[in-house]
Amino acid sequence: MVKGLAFLIALTFICVVMALVVWSRLKPDAKPDKQESEVRAQRAAAFFAQAGHWANSVVNVVIGVLLGVAINGLVQLMFTGAWAAVFNIAVLSAVLFFIVFLHDRLGKKLFPSGIRPARGSEGERKTPLLRRLSLPAGVVFTSLGLDDYFSDWLF
Repeated sequence: MVKGLAFLIALTFICVVMALVVWSRLKPDAKPDKQESEVRAQRAAAFFAQAGHWANSVVNVVIGVLLGVAINGLVQLMFTGAWAAVFNIAVLSAVLFFIVFLHDRLGKKLFPSGIRPARGSEGERKTPLLRRLSLPAGVVFTSLGLDDYFSDWLF
């Protein structure tokens, strides 16, 4: 029952994304003036950017919940006296951080100019407040004891 529901939700999401892509690519029969088509393209771009921010916010909340569950488990391990496990997790986390750091340094050596922005871009845009607060919100949900509810819902 649950797998069927998850499959139905995934199919619905795929159909909605495909419909939005087709809708954004359709051209009307009447040829409007160029200014009207530019306004419509800007509206579509703003809509897709907003949808992307919402999707990123949802993903950040899920990551925050999972991160909060991991932190909660680590604290429980510390209070039960499993210091060997806590030490192993800390060492493995430090090694992972070091590998990512080396990978970043190697990327800067291989590509010294970096990734250049697209032509005509306005530079860095500030991300919305909802998107910036979504990761800490997931961690706060977990610290309030809502991790069982969210983990049951996610899995």
